[in-house]
Amino acid sequence: MLFRAMLVFALSAFTVVSASAADAMKKVPVKSDRILVAYYSWSESGNTKYFAEQIQKATGGKRVEIKPKNAYPKDYSACLAQAQKEIQGGIHPELANEPVDFKQYDVIFIGSPNWFGTIAPPAASFLASADLTGKTVIPFFTYGSGGMQNCERDAKKLAEKAAAVLPAKAIRGASVREADKEIADWIGSSLDISKEEADAGFYGFTLTSWDGKEVKTADFKGKVVLVVNTATRCGFTPQYTRIEKLYKDYHDKGLEIIDIPCNQFGSQAPGSDEEIHTFCTSSYSTTFPQMTKSDVNGDKQIPLYKFLKAQKGTEGDIRWNFTKFVIDRKGDVVKRFEPAGSMDELESLIKSLL
Repeated sequence: MLFRAMLVFALSAFTVVSASAADAMKKVPVKSDRILVAYYSWSESGNTKYFAEQIQKATGGKRVEIKPKNAYPKDYSACLAQAQKEIQGGIHPELANEPVDFKQYDVIFIGSPNWFGTIAPPAASFLASADLTGKTVIPFFTYGSGGMQNCERDAKKLAEKAAAVLPAKAIRGASVREADKEIADWIGSSLDISKEEADAGFYGFTLTSWDGKEVKTADFKGKVVLVVNTATRCGFTPQYTRIEKLYKDYHDKGLEIIDIPCNQFGSQAPGSDEEIHTFCTSSYSTTFPQMTKSDVNGDKQIPLYKFLKAQKGTEGDIRWNFTKFVIDRKGDVVKRFEPAGSMDELESLIKSLL
């Protein structure tokens, strides 16, 4: 009898543990346009900013940089000294951001560097002032050498009105630019993201411009669009001249161009987004919209390229720089041009579609 009772108890305990584990593994369903990625990063090229950019790419959510009304000193030591006083005094600095309409979002990512073992004061200000009722909050952090420390704990306290605070992710700043897959896997373990690309077709994507602004392909409805993956040190780089001429000649008639710099082919697009943009504008006087550097093949490719390469007649991985896709006014992908394809034929097609 005693053995049977112990067995029943053990099985019951196993069932409870298994049920808890199953509950923990449940993913939160959310639409991509209901995701907000808010972050504070002291530096324009900071580690937390990069982390936030990867989350936006993986989720399709909206990215917002948290900015204190009074910027921290440009000298990092002076910045930390000011931040330490604020943390010790429990001060939440005033923010310069426009108010966020939290009714638009269901999942809020909140990012911050680890400063003195806790969340940075501007990120704390954002959380403290946010209406998180019914929201799912997901913290993420970068650090120098101390790990996450009290960052997650303190973020949970500030987000106590949220419906749930999912496990945080902390990545060493020096390693964050090699952690794209790790970030994507972490997101995939927590969220079941429903994106609208399938229903909206070409008009269902969100991109990021070279200077960090959100660009929606829906903004190009009714236009003829040329999408091209570019590189600054390629034998085809001089095509920038002809592409810019197309833009100048036909933009007023309804042509839009989306430039996606890509470093996947021969590493021929080195440099930061700003450096690439400066090269293009100074060397080729480009004026058409340029996005952030992105992958167009493989696990890290941006969703737009999965769509473009899945259309009839345009299938297959991108083989080299300056591959071009032409989209008509209805949002249909009309033709794919390989890098060495005729620019005259490309222009003729664009003219016929306009």
